[in-house]
Amino acid sequence: MANGQVVLVTTEPRGGGTALRTVYFVAEGDPAKAEAIVAAIMAPNESVEALGTLPEAAVKALGLKPGDFTHG
Repeated sequence: MANGQVVLVTTEPRGGGTALRTVYFVAEGDPAKAEAIVAAIMAPNESVEALGTLPEAAVKALGLKPGDFTHG
């Protein structure tokens, strides 16, 4: 197992207003690949941004296998 990534998803309300932000933990060390994994299930009004490294110990503690993700 290796490090993962912390990914931020920002949802822009269709009618305007305050954006909703959700953090995802992804078992993928490469930031671009981690963004792509999460972006594959996002809606058109959502943006994805890798924020930083998720330590290997945290990936294991979350029970994530390579390519898996969960939200926080």
